[in-house]
Amino acid sequence: MKLQAALKKINARAKKVGVEVTITHQDENSHRHQIYVRFEGSKQTISFYANHSNRVTSGDVHLIQVTRDGDVSDPHTDYFAGSFVDNITQALNWVAPLPPKYRVGSLVRFKDNKRNTRWKIAGQVALVVVAGNGGNYQLQYPGQPERYGATHSERDLELVN
Repeated sequence: MKLQAALKKINARAKKVGVEVTITHQDENSHRHQIYVRFEGSKQTISFYANHSNRVTSGDVHLIQVTRDGDVSDPHTDYFAGSFVDNITQALNWVAPLPPKYRVGSLVRFKDNKRNTRWKIAGQVALVVVAGNGGNYQLQYPGQPERYGATHSERDLELVN
């Protein structure tokens, strides 16, 4: 991914989540510079490197890392603080997750897909009891016993009009 596209995606996520974002460039004049991204209210930092030849926004993004406040790498061992992710979207979902699609109290229907058919819940209507970040919901639906706080994915649900 190009640096310009990554910065655009970061700013779009900040706007969608409704928080301020701080982007700090370090060593902009060198061939390889590091970028730090910090969202308001988050206790984590996204950092990555960008290679560029002649323009700041033309480089490729690589080595994307998410680090919690207070985590420090140890130079004497092979311990690197934080976690490395494959792309900017994974880092953004970790640091600034999107709000839930369905609110608590919404009436949803299980889609007619393989998973829901296998569990014999396709087409059933349910009430959203807990709406968590990341698209996971705890539901209450008739005829089924409590499932130890089982969660259902957003991709298996649709809103009932």
